[in-house]
Amino acid sequence: MHEITTDVLIIGGGMAAGWAAISAAKAGASVVVVDKGFMGTSGVTAPAGPNHWWVPPEEGRREAAVRKRLETAFGLADPVWMHRIIDITWQSIPELAPWYPFSGDGRGGVFRSGLRGPEYLRALRCYALSLGVTILDHYPALELLAGTDGAIAGAAGYARLLGRPWRAYAGAVILATGGCAFRSGLLGSYSNTGDGYLMGVEAGAELSGMEFCVSYSISPSWLCTRTLPYTGARFFNSQGDQLEIPGWDRPRDYLCALATAFQDGAVYADLHEAPAQLPAVIREIQPATVAAFERRGLNMFRDRFEVSLFGEGTIRGVGGLRIVDTGCATSVPGLYAAGDAATREHIAGATSGGGAQNAAWVEARDHLHGEGLDAVAARETAAMAATARWCNAAARTRCESRGMHVRVDYPDINADYEQHLLTTGLESVHTNLESLSAAESGS
Repeated sequence: MHEITTDVLIIGGGMAAGWAAISAAKAGASVVVVDKGFMGTSGVTAPAGPNHWWVPPEEGRREAAVRKRLETAFGLADPVWMHRIIDITWQSIPELAPWYPFSGDGRGGVFRSGLRGPEYLRALRCYALSLGVTILDHYPALELLAGTDGAIAGAAGYARLLGRPWRAYAGAVILATGGCAFRSGLLGSYSNTGDGYLMGVEAGAELSGMEFCVSYSISPSWLCTRTLPYTGARFFNSQGDQLEIPGWDRPRDYLCALATAFQDGAVYADLHEAPAQLPAVIREIQPATVAAFERRGLNMFRDRFEVSLFGEGTIRGVGGLRIVDTGCATSVPGLYAAGDAATREHIAGATSGGGAQNAAWVEARDHLHGEGLDAVAARETAAMAATARWCNAAARTRCESRGMHVRVDYPDINADYEQHLLTTGLESVHTNLESLSAAESGS
């Protein structure tokens, strides 16, 4: 048994875990990160080119950015949180300069709003290590540990490469385990199985916004590259007829129309009319996308190719563990959440960025057990089944269509649901609406 004692234990190894570790270490805490994979290559950020809300502190710029975001939040976002995130981003991203090779912006400045995923995560790892953070790779967590007072006081898991269990004791635990894509094939998401949600709910935490989980990436049907060159695409069916697909500026209508088209057969993308600067940007920010086409002898901006939708679940959805204060605490003492493990409703509102599930949960609960790596696999399956139940229960409770939550039986927005929807429970799932404060509703 490997035993660990630290001030702050962070479970996860992606972008959110990296920034959480850096923030805690800068505050003077001893920090240990335990990652299911290798911190720097695991998770959906590694193969992507993440964009940040990079808004200069010039007069009116940030207020305008927040107003624009609120227009797409469907009444569920908090402008105070938005301003905090913009300011934190502005201050934090430049700190990576010693480890990240920022590009020029073409105007004599530095381009910081979009970063290359692999180099970004490597820079976060280096930054954290420089602050004395201990990183334990291939250390999946299996459960949280509670102290005698009920507060979360650590976690336990299994060290894959060492073949032995571990136990950590900490003054605070941060769940930064990412979201859940239900093994859809989304690039980089294989390890995102909702582990943090399950551990959090087991400890007594609530989830919020789980109904906003129906998000998809469009990619070549033969490989998900999780990218957005398709904003300038035209789409065709197998007969070569152009499909009537709304623009990306109407994301819900865009995805609903594509989903309907896929029901009728294969769909093909044509990027001949993509913005002229896009090819260079894609190669610079998301080289994995270009490489996937080049290996097939295709030019993505000249050749028409078949596409598919890949489910992103809660990764680009907005649901996650409910946050009760600006320190990202959950309702359970000693337990915090960050990144896709936490609800993002305060920033995104309702737009991002049944039976079968119940049966799967019972099967997982009653029959999935094991030791060592078998226990890790069992917990992943249980977490996905539990997450599906929570998403389904929340979606059935919100009897309207709002943002990415779309119901054909309730196609309109209902003012009674301009509230956050909380979900919790293991054996029995419970949902209830939580009224927004005046600040959260933007009034």
